[in-house]
Amino acid sequence: MTLQVLTPQDLVRKTIIEVVSLPEKEMLAVLEFVGKIKQREKDGLPKLTVAEVRAEANRIAAETANLSRKEIMYRFRETVEQIRAEAIAKGTAIDGEWERV
Repeated sequence: MTLQVLTPQDLVRKTIIEVVSLPEKEMLAVLEFVGKIKQREKDGLPKLTVAEVRAEANRIAAETANLSRKEIMYRFRETVEQIRAEAIAKGTAIDGEWERV
């Protein structure tokens, strides 16, 4: 099955599976990149080209390459918390529905 014929639910499922199988540093890069894409949309900026996506992914990977696991996890938690706070502010999430374990 190619990505072009996946249903939206299957695309979400495949994306989640692919992301959770990444090493932590790459997972952080993906999360930060998603945050940047969402910020561009929020700011009304045009969508990124493939070349821009690759350049940004490489920049984030280089930026996090020398971070320790502790630093990676701290940035990961901070990014998740920022996304969660934005979702609560938009009304697409409920404060307290997700608690840290």
